[in-house]
Amino acid sequence: MERIAQITVEFAFEASHQLHQPDWSPAENEAVFGNCARLHGHSYRLLVTLRGPIDPATGMVRNFRDVKQVVRERVIRRMDHHHLNDLVGNLSTAENLVYWIAAELLPVFGAELHRILLWETATACAILEGEDLHRLLLR
Repeated sequence: MERIAQITVEFAFEASHQLHQPDWSPAENEAVFGNCARLHGHSYRLLVTLRGPIDPATGMVRNFRDVKQVVRERVIRRMDHHHLNDLVGNLSTAENLVYWIAAELLPVFGAELHRILLWETATACAILEGEDLHRLLLR
């Protein structure tokens, strides 16, 4: 019987962003995005989960060290202490950020990438997982 497990690695980064539609008035942006219509920053927490068979030779799905290296290079290095609008555009919401992160990690992790959870604040996060995540592999 094949043994399957999930592994999760957590990361933290600081970044700024501003939610706004450039063709809207300041009042329209404020009405839709509230305080987020102004330039501000967050202390983000990112959890990346891989799911796959446990390699009998190593006892691992993937080496945590390798997962950390990939995520740091492809995601954290590009997001930490940067303005996220420069990466994803004017709607740098947590929801859009998890899709951007998935696009960076899927080429390396493929179908093993099981879940991306991005905490924007201590009480609010966006999640991309399951069929929504794997649909991106088919593109």
